[in-house]
Amino acid sequence: MSEPLYHGSHEAISSITPSGLFGGLFASCSEAAARSHGDFLHEISSPRPLRDFELNYELKNAYEVALDVAGNDARVAEAIMDVECPSLEDCDPLDAGEQGWDFQRMRGVLAARLGYTSVEMRDEHGTTWLCLPGCAVKVIDHAYVPEDTPGI
Repeated sequence: MSEPLYHGSHEAISSITPSGLFGGLFASCSEAAARSHGDFLHEISSPRPLRDFELNYELKNAYEVALDVAGNDARVAEAIMDVECPSLEDCDPLDAGEQGWDFQRMRGVLAARLGYTSVEMRDEHGTTWLCLPGCAVKVIDHAYVPEDTPGI
């Protein structure tokens, strides 16, 4: 990936592990979007990014792998092939957020199974990337603000 990706957090991160809600870290080309998630700014480089166009129009077996990741549920496979990973129409509105997050995680599983280290997505920050194990991470800034600073 030619442009740098940024991830913000409340602590320093030295590597990406497959644990956690998404099995990776979300990153953005926007430093401002990343900084909105914490004082530690990380730069992430992905040696093998998977763009949405490539996933949906260039890879011959992507849908079949998505179907396998989705437990042979075609509606779920279609949702994880979608760059926005939308919840299903008949999902209870109270569960839609969690279902969408699970679909994002599954899109990351799909990318990893296809041999990629990150996958393009779209969320409240616009285009973002779910970065998976295999990406390099380094802290590039830490904006420390003391807790007793008034007005912050």
